[in-house]
Amino acid sequence: MVDIRNMTLDEKIGQMLMVGFHSDEYDDHIDELVSKYKIGNIILFSRNVKEKYQLAKLNRDIQDNVMKNTKIPAFIAIDQEGGMVTRIYKDATYLPGNMAIAATNDIENAYLIGSIAGEELRALGININFAPVLDVNNNPYNPVIGVRSYGENSDVVARFGINYIKGLQEKGVIATAKHFPGHGDTSVDSHIDLPVVQHDKNRLYNVELYPFINAIKNGVGAIMTAHILFPAFEDEKLPATLSYNILTNLLRLELKFHGLIMTDCMEMNAIAKYFGTEKAAAIAVKAGADIVLISHTKELQIGAFSEIKRAIESGDISLDRIDESVTRILNMKEKYHLFQKSHPDQDKLENTVGCIEHVEIAKDVSRKSITLVKDELKQIPIRETNILSISPEPVVLSGIDDRLTERISFAKACSKRFGGADITIPVNPDDDVINNIMDLTTDKKLIIIGTYNANLNIGQCKLIKSIMKINKNIIVVALRNPYDVMMFRDVPTYICTFEYTPLSIESVLDALEGKYIPSGNLPVTLERM
Repeated sequence: MVDIRNMTLDEKIGQMLMVGFHSDEYDDHIDELVSKYKIGNIILFSRNVKEKYQLAKLNRDIQDNVMKNTKIPAFIAIDQEGGMVTRIYKDATYLPGNMAIAATNDIENAYLIGSIAGEELRALGININFAPVLDVNNNPYNPVIGVRSYGENSDVVARFGINYIKGLQEKGVIATAKHFPGHGDTSVDSHIDLPVVQHDKNRLYNVELYPFINAIKNGVGAIMTAHILFPAFEDEKLPATLSYNILTNLLRLELKFHGLIMTDCMEMNAIAKYFGTEKAAAIAVKAGADIVLISHTKELQIGAFSEIKRAIESGDISLDRIDESVTRILNMKEKYHLFQKSHPDQDKLENTVGCIEHVEIAKDVSRKSITLVKDELKQIPIRETNILSISPEPVVLSGIDDRLTERISFAKACSKRFGGADITIPVNPDDDVINNIMDLTTDKKLIIIGTYNANLNIGQCKLIKSIMKINKNIIVVALRNPYDVMMFRDVPTYICTFEYTPLSIESVLDALEGKYIPSGNLPVTLERM
């Protein structure tokens, strides 16, 4: 392993930055950062991914160039949470997301999904997964967490999260619990603005912090910080990512976390708008962050490097603070055998990534997640053929969604399976769209409506209430957040998939057809209907 005493200041700073770029090949953007600024860690997005062989080559090229310039293997990270946040969707196994896994009511499924994710990512040359989300989603109006959480109960989140972490890390991929100290009870997306969580310390320890505390006890390798204000822990108006009190006093000293502290992306508006990405990078390092994440813009990545270097040379950040983080980073790269084997595994690439065994496990977990909340008119299994199916397309609803998988319409999938007509609507249909649909509903024996966070898109609610006035033979399928039914309590049949993906659509269509009886359990409470 590299002796830290022989490293230059630039090489040390390079180990504390993780950057993204826009190509599906090793390009001039990333090469300049690696060769000139000695950047030692990379984050990948769907923009970097075509298929498994291309991705493996890209990761091999990254490692070869990083090793040539720094003599230290790179952390290569990705947000492969499963469900709605899936960056690799071609060739690799498409895995259910957290709330779907929790709906199976079996923590062994979290371990299985974590193991598959770990085995396939490591085979592709990826060694950090920014998962699992350990936020406790107790706010139905949270625009960015929702189904990315295991649910509203902190103990359930902890137990499922720990099992996922074990499965992932046993396969050689570092798990990253996020977003510390907890992004569940917010109604603001930190990609867009700066949220505040006002709860007192007692509540935070018992709910928000509880899954993180348990993950630490169970050896999670990394924790990602939240760009959120927590007045209970920080008097100054500093989000957790920039707070010494939260990162060092709370996470390091009090909770005794010895793994990597990673920031969420510093280009998100919660940071960029109020503090500036570059200056905030230095503040985060001073607060105790080991690796600062800057996902998109080369100028900001170089600027952050310069700000950190300036802060060290001026004495604002001590060399001891830098050496502490770099030592931790090098030790983690050694622990996960990156110095011995950091390249993609060609044999597993051929035989494991997207293999039939993994696909069948994912399908089984997905089926077990489908949750029938009510079926008062006994409309399932579907027997009618005079059907109108309606749904929005899946669209990007938050900054984390990145680019969604291939465009898929639940309504079209329904009409293909059951016959009848289909209509694909905007995510928030206006009065004209609603009025046009009304004329088509009166003579239908059954209307199947897929909703997509209808509790946050009032046009969908208005559409369903309007249809209910003239035709009560409705099946509503919640294709993302399960909270939608609280907006239209009188629908007779309501079923939840927890994600709008090809995997979940196939599972719910099989349930509607009667191929199996849905057995999922709601991981959140819906107000009395």
